[in-house]
Amino acid sequence: RYRTALQKNRKRFWDKNKKDFGKNVCRIIEESKKPKGWKIYVVASSFEPAKKIFPFDHDAWSSTNVVAASKNQGFEVMMFFNRAGGEFLSRSALLPLVLHELWHVQQIAKSSKDYIKSITDDKISERLEREAEGPVENLPKEVKEETVLEKILYCYDFGGWKAAQKMADFMYKQREKIYGGGYIKEMTKEEYSAFLESLKRKDIDIFMNFFNI
Repeated sequence: RYRTALQKNRKRFWDKNKKDFGKNVCRIIEESKKPKGWKIYVVASSFEPAKKIFPFDHDAWSSTNVVAASKNQGFEVMMFFNRAGGEFLSRSALLPLVLHELWHVQQIAKSSKDYIKSITDDKISERLEREAEGPVENLPKEVKEETVLEKILYCYDFGGWKAAQKMADFMYKQREKIYGGGYIKEMTKEEYSAFLESLKRKDIDIFMNFFNI
């Protein structure tokens, strides 16, 4: 369904996803397992940049943070989803982002002290990020492909080939090294090769055809 929409009218597709971003994020969270006794606040917002932020930029990060974790203060978590990094994505393509952050909620419930330490300890941070990538790795191939496809096409539509190449390079070459590490590649070798061929011929349809569009 999403790929048919991408083929018919991408502008309408991006506009609809942006309109439904907060609702899509909350629906995924509502349908997922959450730790008992913890209250979760969800923020779907953006920074006020001097220039447009693309999903490959540093300032496109999302985050899950401890608000309170004691008997008197309560047990609360805030999940921040950055519009710049994912508001254009369909609900299916949002799954990797939301499930990753939801796993951080589980980590906080298991050991909030360990999670807080990760802010200043790269080794702990890398371990926790690697764990949070587990649910993403287990997603169906079609879901992970949808995320790659939508991110590349969005960057192409709003930033041209230069932005699309930065997105591809980020997903295939750079994502594993960001922040404290622990992340996985978001793009397969075959997908990256298909993009490079599309870039070489300056024909985005070659990349789309790789996903049977």
